[in-house]
Order: sequence, then C-alpha cells, then structure tokens
Amino acid sequence: MANTDLTEVQAYLEDNAELRDALGLQPETSLWIEPLGKGEHNENFVFGPVDASARFVLRINRVPQPFHSNQVAYEFAALKALEPSGCTPRPLFLDHGPAAPGKGVLVESFCAGQELDFDHLRPHDLERAAQLMANIHAVPVADDCPLYSPADPLKALFDECVDRFKAYQGTELEECGHMRWAERFLAATQDAIQMAPAPTAADRGHIINTETLPSHFLLPADADAAAAGSGTTGANAASPGTPLDPARPGTFVDWERPIVAEPAQDLAFFVAPSTTFWDSDYLFPQVNVGDFLETYWRAVDGRFPRGTFDARFAAYLRVSVLRSQTWFCKNAARYEGTAAGHTVQRTFQKWGIYTSDDFNAMLWRECFQ
Repeated sequence: MANTDLTEVQAYLEDNAELRDALGLQPETSLWIEPLGKGEHNENFVFGPVDASARFVLRINRVPQPFHSNQVAYEFAALKALEPSGCTPRPLFLDHGPAAPGKGVLVESFCAGQELDFDHLRPHDLERAAQLMANIHAVPVADDCPLYSPADPLKALFDECVDRFKAYQGTELEECGHMRWAERFLAATQDAIQMAPAPTAADRGHIINTETLPSHFLLPADADAAAAGSGTTGANAASPGTPLDPARPGTFVDWERPIVAEPAQDLAFFVAPSTTFWDSDYLFPQVNVGDFLETYWRAVDGRFPRGTFDARFAAYLRVSVLRSQTWFCKNAARYEGTAAGHTVQRTFQKWGIYTSDDFNAMLWRECFQ
C-alpha cells in the first residue's frame, strides 16, 4: 500500500504496549492522530494523548535511502548522536519488526516552529539556518558512530549521480533534452572534482544532514523569535528581526540521510537554486552565496577549522545541482506513470519545470559558468 491511512496508524498506536511504555502513556490513554505531511521516503503523523498537551511524531518509512538496509534504525542512531546539539528531535521509540507499518517506525519528539520559507524570508531567518547547521556540524563524532562515512564524500556523491544517470540512459523514458543537460552537468562536475584537493580527516569528520531543504529548518515563530532575542515578552519584547540566541536558533528535522562527511556538502545543497526552488519559487542568488558562507563561519565561531572548505565548495555546488537533475532521471518511471510506488504531489507539480531547457540553462549559468 502506497500510503498509510489513519485507521491503520491508530490501531498500531492503540495496541502497542511497548511504544506506550516508552512514551510514558498509560494503556487506557486515548490518543488523537493527524497527518503531518510526507516526503519522498517517509510519511509523518503527529499524535498525543487526548487529555494532555504532549505531542509526538511518528515516521513511517516507505522508501529506504541508499547505503543502509534499515532506514528507521539508521535515523534513530543519527538522532541519538546529535542529541548534544539541542537542535534536533529526540528519538523516543524504534520499531522495525513485522508488525510495524511500512518498512518500520520511528517515534520522536514533536518540535514546534515555522518552516524556513524562502518566499517570505524574515530578518535573520538565514542567520538562524546558518546557526543550526553550525551547531549540528560542531557535534563531536564518536569513534563508534554507526553512520556511513565515505573516504571521499564528494566523489561518493558524484558516483551516486552517475549511477542514477546510467539507470535512465538508454531506457524508453530517456528524453533527449534532459539527457543532454545531464551529460553536460556530469562532465563539468567531474572536472571540478578532479581540480579539488582531497579532504583531510578533520574536514570529513562532521555529521551532516545531506538534504538541507528549507522544510527541514523549523525556526521560531515571530513572537517566539522576538522573546528569545530580547529575553522579554509582551510589549517590551524585541521585534521579530532580533537575532536569536545562538544556542536556540530553532530545530533541524528530517534525518533520513545523514552521513559523516564535510560541512561544505550541506552548505552547497542549501544555496543551490535546484534546492531552494523545490519548496518555493525562490532561486538563491549566487551573488549572495559568499555572504551566507561567512555568516555560517561566524556561527561556527572557531569550534572547528575551515580546512579545505573553500577549495571544495564549488565542486560541491555543482554536484548538488547534478544530484537534483539526476534524481529526476532515476525517478522517471515512478513519476511518468510507468511504475507504481510512493509518490508526492509536489513532485508532480515541479517535474516539468526541473526537466525543462529553461531551468537547466539557468542552473548552468548560475552554478557552472
């Protein structure tokens, strides 16, 4: 079944004594549940006891990410590793047994906030996003951290893009215009990777999200941002534009594909036009990228060295665009009606734009020339 209905989820929650015990819920406690949205890999629901204010998020995996076999266990481990940041949901319950819906279930704390909205940016929203990434990247990585750690994350990401392209090349779904652009992006990205220096162990020793979409950044609502910035509430509170305490910039959610790698990957993906346009009509101006990167490094505040970040960033920006455009190659069957599977309406709406000549030409001008 492509989607989970509320009846199935309700039954799972009602009958699961282990889950209730983990969340401190009594067996007789009645629960409410509502859809919270879904992405390409997970469906999300928010639930809680009818007679209390507590809220939790239940994530059901539908399509696993690459390089691991147990999506929910991998995401649970990532959230445990990131708890010291104070900027991520807390993992509360894990179920990858046969009774779990989909391919497994993860329950985590509910995090309030407004999604980063590029179409309606408030003062200091980008600073908050930079601070969240800096706080995450500064978390020390334990020696026994179970997350995937490629020797050269840039090359590994490029190879993944090549595999996506090969799965599309020569099939009945192949479209000549998109093929030409993908081949052009591949060649230019490979050139940039060959010119980039190798990363040091310190450079690639950070937990990164790898999918820094704006919807993954939950920022304080206007009133909360004002109060946090001023330390006061009510009439004396600061305006929504007041910078947030660096320790409380918001929450960074959706950890289905983290790895131990380079911060440059997260930053490049965040500012790539192919990313910002996914959740909005906004194309991050590439003339503003340098200022945003300096905002990020001010947020890092010496907690780790800059290393080869600058020398490798341009290649990461190219591979971020390539990753987007070859994703459309890989998923053509799912979204062009020739194969069944978990789909998202937003992707249908954006499909024709991302695969158009005009959009690809813009990406070439902004990120490759």
